[in-house]
Amino acid sequence: MIDYNNFSSIKVGSRERDSLFSFSGSIRYSWSDFVSHVSILREFINNSPNKRWILNCDDIYFFTCAFTAILQCGREALISANTTSEFISEITGPETGFLSGDQRCGADTIPVIIDAYYSINTRPVSDTWFEFPLIDADTARITLFTSGSTGKPKAFSKRLTELEVETRELSRQWGGLLEGRKMYSTVNHQHIYGLLFMVFLPVSSGLPFCADQIRFPESLGNLSDAEPILVCSPAFFKRVSAIEFNADVFSEGTVIFSSGGVLSEKVAREIEARLGTSPLEIYGSTETGGIAYRKSVAQTAWTPFPRNAVTINEENRIVVKSPYILEPSGFTCSDLGHFVDDGRFILEGRMDSIVKIEEKRISLTEVEFRLIESVLIKDSCVIALTGKRQYLAAAIQLSDEGLEFFKDSDKREVNVYFREHLAKYLENTVIPKKWRLVDKIPRNTQDKVKRTEIEALFRKNEDLNIYSVSIENSSAVIDFTLGIGSVYFNGHFREFSILPGVVQCDLAMRFAHEHLSSTLKMKSISRMKFKKPILPETRLLLELNFNSKRNKLSYSYCGYGNGIQYSSGTITLEEE
Repeated sequence: MIDYNNFSSIKVGSRERDSLFSFSGSIRYSWSDFVSHVSILREFINNSPNKRWILNCDDIYFFTCAFTAILQCGREALISANTTSEFISEITGPETGFLSGDQRCGADTIPVIIDAYYSINTRPVSDTWFEFPLIDADTARITLFTSGSTGKPKAFSKRLTELEVETRELSRQWGGLLEGRKMYSTVNHQHIYGLLFMVFLPVSSGLPFCADQIRFPESLGNLSDAEPILVCSPAFFKRVSAIEFNADVFSEGTVIFSSGGVLSEKVAREIEARLGTSPLEIYGSTETGGIAYRKSVAQTAWTPFPRNAVTINEENRIVVKSPYILEPSGFTCSDLGHFVDDGRFILEGRMDSIVKIEEKRISLTEVEFRLIESVLIKDSCVIALTGKRQYLAAAIQLSDEGLEFFKDSDKREVNVYFREHLAKYLENTVIPKKWRLVDKIPRNTQDKVKRTEIEALFRKNEDLNIYSVSIENSSAVIDFTLGIGSVYFNGHFREFSILPGVVQCDLAMRFAHEHLSSTLKMKSISRMKFKKPILPETRLLLELNFNSKRNKLSYSYCGYGNGIQYSSGTITLEEE
């Protein structure tokens, strides 16, 4: 069984000096190298006035060295995969430093390049200067940034204590399966899943890890390791399933983890055929940590981790209490589900995927699932749009079989075919009314669909540009502009292009449906107040507040960056 040590209590003598710690191609890093590199950087950080350090480094080994040094110095680690100038400026405050693996990152703040710093600062390994200080896990702070569903980065602060508890649970659950193997990652270690599996688990459990992230499916065949541990995502697996692969490459068997989204049965079976085993899937989030797991293909239901208490509330939403969550009430997820007889549960999509079409509730996830059941479709995304009434629209990416099947067909024939396909499972009123064929469904690195890009496919005549959407509980702020070519300005005022009040109400309703899970229709406009006309190309912040108890939606249009209020109002919604 794996010899486990908490990350906070690792010592210089925790491993043999010459034992393999990490590797990159022909380069081997021993435990002694790790101790040396951490100690060199710790001296630099201790002599710096900075209390917070932004950390971004693609090399997992150098990232781990820097991360360890930051915590040993009692400083806060701000872990960011995003290094654009605008974002780094946003999170940089007083007494904030920046450790990076790449001088070419987009930030204006000049980073300290980790490996370059090592090359000019060396110490003999025998020095007592190398002794590791213990880390106070209860006070050590790690802040992670996630793009979420809106694309706007959101910070999540974690104590080291909770991350250690979760890592120990992973070791208890699968330690016997992992012992004696090496770890390889296709996911970003600067997000919670990769951080747990490629930093905490290897350091705490003594598992050597590859310092280079695997970015291309073809690279799997070059590992020269017959029994690896692969840390992957559904997005990577979709790419693996699209290539030919030598099934004997992992002759001794591999262990595969998947997280970041639910893996479809179709892709899971293709992975099993190509890599020789079905992935172990982990369901969770940055906010909750790991909630449950299942063996793809063999299981459809999810088994909660032993120390998690999972319940389902009156809205059918997953609620989890665990040692990884500080709030005594636990965390209420946006995911929907139901229990099966043995205490496991089935996921049924997300709360924000449930919409009401012609008085009928429908899950967007279910429609997407029915579409990809067809061998002619590789990927799909279904969204709800609002015109005279709410309706569904579907973007589909054809599979190779689909491209061949429809090579002599026009778009109308493709649409009719899939309408008839969905008619086998769904009522006519909830079948998508608009369709788009796309070369690829746009997704981010965590395999989340970029829905704003899908929405733009159906709204070209609107000339609508959404910069960001920020959501918190029952409120949302949408940052957007309507261009001079937008249909919303047509036919209302002959001499001036002014956004009419009725359109302002319609936009408020539409964004509430899309971002606040509201499915209610407009009953009346309780209040409407105008202060300044809204002209084309005006950058606006639309603030929405949905009161579900009173069935009220209040809205306010303000100017971006200047606080000018253009209009506001309250809409009374119909009872369901």
